[in-house]
Amino acid sequence: MSAFLQRGMSSMLDSLHTVLNGDTMLIVNLGLVIVAVVTSLRSTWTRLYGYAEQTCLTTVHIREDDALYSQVLSWMEHHVFHDRHFRCVVAVTNHDPDSTQPDDDISCVRFKPLNGSRLFRFHRTWILFTHTAPSSSFHFAGFQPGESRPQVKLQCLSFSLSSLNDFLLETRRHSQRVSLCSVGIYRVLSNSREFVRWCRVTSRPSRDISTVILAPSTKDTILRDITEYLHPRTRHWYANHGIPYRRGYLFSGPPGTGKTSLASAIAGTFALDIYVLSLLDPHVTESHFVRLFAEVPPRSVVLLEDIDAAGLVNRPLHDHHNHRHDPPPNTASHAKSNVASPSVSLSALLNAIDGVSSSEGRILIMTTNVPEELDRALTRPGRVDLHIHFELPSRIELRGLFCSMFRDAVQDDDKLDLEDLATRFTEKLPEGQLSIADVQGFLLQYKRRPEEACNQVQEWVDSEVLH
Repeated sequence: MSAFLQRGMSSMLDSLHTVLNGDTMLIVNLGLVIVAVVTSLRSTWTRLYGYAEQTCLTTVHIREDDALYSQVLSWMEHHVFHDRHFRCVVAVTNHDPDSTQPDDDISCVRFKPLNGSRLFRFHRTWILFTHTAPSSSFHFAGFQPGESRPQVKLQCLSFSLSSLNDFLLETRRHSQRVSLCSVGIYRVLSNSREFVRWCRVTSRPSRDISTVILAPSTKDTILRDITEYLHPRTRHWYANHGIPYRRGYLFSGPPGTGKTSLASAIAGTFALDIYVLSLLDPHVTESHFVRLFAEVPPRSVVLLEDIDAAGLVNRPLHDHHNHRHDPPPNTASHAKSNVASPSVSLSALLNAIDGVSSSEGRILIMTTNVPEELDRALTRPGRVDLHIHFELPSRIELRGLFCSMFRDAVQDDDKLDLEDLATRFTEKLPEGQLSIADVQGFLLQYKRRPEEACNQVQEWVDSEVLH
């Protein structure tokens, strides 16, 4: 390729040399004039652009750590980027849950702008979109301390912010429409103990609350409670009564009974994103934890899973700073502390939940297998507003799971046969010994074969359960 370019340049220079009758000085002078003209034009454009920015261009900068950043990029990807190529892009694997492409399709790679500008029209207004980012910023662990972050700049020819404000409102509405069919999952990413931040790691299709196997009365209770909490009038009521606008739930019960599934279904039902925090992350210090908790936006779910594993057991509050890594023996927390010690003390967790700097408008969901071992300060009213205990499912609930798993595998006129199969299936299961996860794992082997699942369940119970 380089040899081809060299030959082309040589041929062009030879032709130019012939036209100019071999006058080398004239060629040099002409080249200098061209360089001077180009430099002058660029300088003039820079000055004019700078003057326009100060006088008649309205500019909005959006930082990468703001929720608007991802919302603007999402809107641009759906409406603008598909018909224009940028010269500098970053390639990412497409994990869109709404995509119809198979996961192993080699075409599921899409490109996002890394550096570049695009002029587009929105509601009769021309808007200049500019995205800038250092190429080293895009790596798994995030950004190095002190490194410049990606940012978006929006500009339009106007003396007010109304046009850009309308555009940003549209990007938020677009994000809300997308969130109705998917749930964003955020986790903490870090490359050192000095730099920790939230990062959207994936999105999942919204889970219908009907797929969660739980007593209908219990589901109705929590749905009514969250519906009332998220109502716009509720925030004003809390403010008028001087009560912090927060809501906390504790889900307890044996493993595999659906605690995390209910949290995911709640997020999908109310179009909320999930922010997952771990008390055992070695990179997250107490100050990081409090800051991350405060950065969670309103109308989001903060999920703290298996908090009993972090050693936050029932003990005197004055011992937390001195013995926070030493849970008492004869508990599940004591056994798990040999693997990982908590990097966040109970006092830091309590400060993050309802301290002076804690965020409002979010929903906190904590899960545990042993609620009786948790410190009473963590589970008192005001921090845990509703405690839902999950039991091992009854045969009636397992019957509902069977029907839910195979509802799409039978025709409408075979629904009665499915009910009979579900009854036969659950009669072969021992009462109060199997979790939802156990039975679901078995049924996944027979996704579209309910009769075969019914015929094989007794052998599975004899070999795996009663053995």
